[in-house]
Amino acid sequence: MIEEIQIAQVKKWNDIVRSFENYEVFYLNEYAMAFMKENKKNGVPILLVYKQGNDKAINVVFKRDIGEDEKLSGKIPVNTYYDLITPYGYGGFKGNISNYKNLNKEYNDYCQEKRYICEFIRFELFGDYYKFYDGRIETRMHNVVRNLMIPIDEMWMDFKQKVRKNVKRANKNNLKVIMENTEEHLTDFLDIYFSTMERNDAKSEYYFSENFFKILNQMKDNIMYFYVVKDNKIISSELVIYGSENSYSYLGGTNRDYYEYRPNDLLKYTIIKWAKEKGLKNFVLGGGCGSDDGIFQYKTCLAPNGIVDFYIGKKIFDQVNYEKIVGIRAIDNPECRRLNYFPEYRA
Repeated sequence: MIEEIQIAQVKKWNDIVRSFENYEVFYLNEYAMAFMKENKKNGVPILLVYKQGNDKAINVVFKRDIGEDEKLSGKIPVNTYYDLITPYGYGGFKGNISNYKNLNKEYNDYCQEKRYICEFIRFELFGDYYKFYDGRIETRMHNVVRNLMIPIDEMWMDFKQKVRKNVKRANKNNLKVIMENTEEHLTDFLDIYFSTMERNDAKSEYYFSENFFKILNQMKDNIMYFYVVKDNKIISSELVIYGSENSYSYLGGTNRDYYEYRPNDLLKYTIIKWAKEKGLKNFVLGGGCGSDDGIFQYKTCLAPNGIVDFYIGKKIFDQVNYEKIVGIRAIDNPECRRLNYFPEYRA
């Protein structure tokens, strides 16, 4: 009932994903490929296809060899124990599911047979899989979603006043926006992206290489770059990725020397108009840096009524070996049992 599609089966993988009317970009082959190529620690992606009667769903997981973790190297044999994690962004089983109890049973049996110890999931925002998940679910933060199904005039008035003011100011400053799904201005994008990461003291895992973007850029029908230009200079940029219904603010930034011209508000407003005209239903602005911080508060200005819970899931398939591995890790790091990190042996 669960079929595995390997990452090398690009066409088959993407044909299956796109066969779902409400598919998400995070399930596409190139998206998973980019993370696999970026860092070996991310593991090997697999597309799981579940079928039972009229029920059909997909899930993308990264299979990680626990024995290859640097904290457990030489202490746990390789090619023996594995764990799973969904890709950066959003995931979990998505599709047409009427019997979640059966899905959970089949998936648990599959994972135990494959010697998967546990899994960590970042649940996608628009499904209900998390409601029926038989592991532990938590919500530590919120995401901001701009609903695109109302007229653009109503949307404009739904923005906080300062957003409308800043967009008008940007237009008075003669800022222009260009959009493309090519690599023509990728160097400019990377310059702004890296400088923004440094300014925000971002964690190393959020520094993606040029090759990472080149792989993402193969998804021509699922990406769009937006650039704000002043006096022929790119001063703000954003990469938007999208599936059949939902678009996502992914990565980007603004040149700090041009904050006064308010390019970011114009950028977001242009993206929202583009996404609406494209017929997409939602534009996901994301959350803050792990909390409802200033970045999060800024995003709510574009969708004051669009605050949604973001759920994560944790499940242990093999409790005996999970505790065994945690015990081995605890010899070097006794605190791993008390840290709010999952799985504990990777703390």
